[in-house]
Amino acid sequence: MQALGVFARMSCASAQERASTVALPYFLSVFAALDPLWMVVGNALLAAVFGCVHYGVTAAFQRWRGVDAASAWAAMRFPSLTYVVAHAMHLGIFFGSVFALAMPGARVQHRVIGVVGVLYGAAFPAGVCYLIARHAGACFTKYWQFSRKPLHERLLYPVGYWCPAAQQRMYGGMLTNMRGSYVYWCVFQLSVLCVVGLIAAVRPPVGGCHVQYFSMAAVLLAGAGVVAFTNMMRSAFLSVMHTASFVLLAVLCVVSAANHLAPSDCSARAYVAMVLLLTAVLLAITVYSTAVWYVEDRHWQELREPQRGGLEALLRDDED
Repeated sequence: MQALGVFARMSCASAQERASTVALPYFLSVFAALDPLWMVVGNALLAAVFGCVHYGVTAAFQRWRGVDAASAWAAMRFPSLTYVVAHAMHLGIFFGSVFALAMPGARVQHRVIGVVGVLYGAAFPAGVCYLIARHAGACFTKYWQFSRKPLHERLLYPVGYWCPAAQQRMYGGMLTNMRGSYVYWCVFQLSVLCVVGLIAAVRPPVGGCHVQYFSMAAVLLAGAGVVAFTNMMRSAFLSVMHTASFVLLAVLCVVSAANHLAPSDCSARAYVAMVLLLTAVLLAITVYSTAVWYVEDRHWQELREPQRGGLEALLRDDED
């Protein structure tokens, strides 16, 4: 939805595209209707204020329970709910920064805040990967019964889980949907969208909008290929859905490029159809992730804690 918000804010977006996606820029920032600087500063302030309140309230609650200060702060490891908010604010900050730098007649404050925002946009994914690799303290464990499941269940079923339990709860859906060492790629999709936002924020020369859209489509298709061939998600279903979301965004770019080359009502209808399909994919991912969380939490404990003798029997069967 944030990518659609980027498309709606592009200088190349047609009047029909803007009309059909009038509310989508607000997924980038609640300040989307204002100057691009507000997108950058507003999103950054929202993330910073939320982080201060979140950590402050949590630390105060831990101290109220009688926990010493060092232990209270140590309990709030990265990543946390603050990371989820910062992740959601990031694309708006990066896109708004590039947009402010590229806008004609940009003032000094636009350039200063734009440069700072671009640097932050590059540093955030790198910092997330470093902190996860060095300080997260979680590991991925495969379900021991997974290989015995029928094919149709293996396509939908998660191949493993994150542990220990405290880290698993702390990670949230953004990280626990990743598989194995690919948890470092939790910012991969965000990075792809940042590259798309970088291309979208630049104002092309007159008659060059189709080149801009084709470039965005190429980046999105490359991202879809990486997600599909590495199978980085925790289940095949999620890999397919995330790949489909990139492909649909790429098709949307191609439709917009075709509309610039040869405007027609068919292109406008195709654009709306792609937006509806993307919404359906988003809903499918949300429903699936919620259902998996519910069932795993209540009914699949035996996959993590096999019954006594179950693993030994499985090993004997393999030896026979």
